[in-house]
Amino acid sequence: MNLSLKLLESIIMKILIIEDDERLAKMLKTALEKEGYAVDYMTTGEKGERRLEVHHQDYNLLILDLMLPDKDGLDICRNVRAKNIDIPILVLSGKTDIKDKVSLLDTGADDYMVKPFSSEELMARVRMLVRRPPAIPSQKLEVDDLTMDLISRKVCYKKKELKLSLKEFRLLEYLMWHPNQVIGRDQLIDNIWDFDFDSFSNVVDVHMKNLRKKIGKKNAVNLLETVRGVGYRLNA
Repeated sequence: MNLSLKLLESIIMKILIIEDDERLAKMLKTALEKEGYAVDYMTTGEKGERRLEVHHQDYNLLILDLMLPDKDGLDICRNVRAKNIDIPILVLSGKTDIKDKVSLLDTGADDYMVKPFSSEELMARVRMLVRRPPAIPSQKLEVDDLTMDLISRKVCYKKKELKLSLKEFRLLEYLMWHPNQVIGRDQLIDNIWDFDFDSFSNVVDVHMKNLRKKIGKKNAVNLLETVRGVGYRLNA
């Protein structure tokens, strides 16, 4: 895989799954989260389509089941495109007829997978479909003495490497993309976790505490600032 594609995969991506088989939806969510994606899932077509209409700018990919009990995936795909929502759409279906595939692609789907499928193939399709940023950003992020390599996922503070968990890395990455900006807890949860998290949860505060500990409390006090009642700011 070339440098540009590796870099695009490192950028925080969020995926919406519309799948009525909750067991499968949860399996997909778990597998995708292990790859570093933030994932939400809905088990009805109506709710999924409404969420996408309102929050489509939050998502980089829609994984859509074709055979939903309350609303056909083909109709959802058609409605999404009619509203000029250009999110990539990966359709999952048990149908193998080539006519079904052609019909979906003509309606606006970007790709089609027949069930059952391997997780390796799914991840390859997802990687292909989320390669859509208009420009490839820098390979490295730097904020004062803090550096982050988006490809190797190596983070250093004053040239000392920090051993971060995936969520700590994503949290710090998001803040480094937005230096000197006050980022609310809800915004961090929406972009790094999923909508099932309670907005009053202290999950962000716990991860921030761990980040500060790894950077060094004395140094982190001014670098990672708490904005009371709102969230955090990474000071450059």
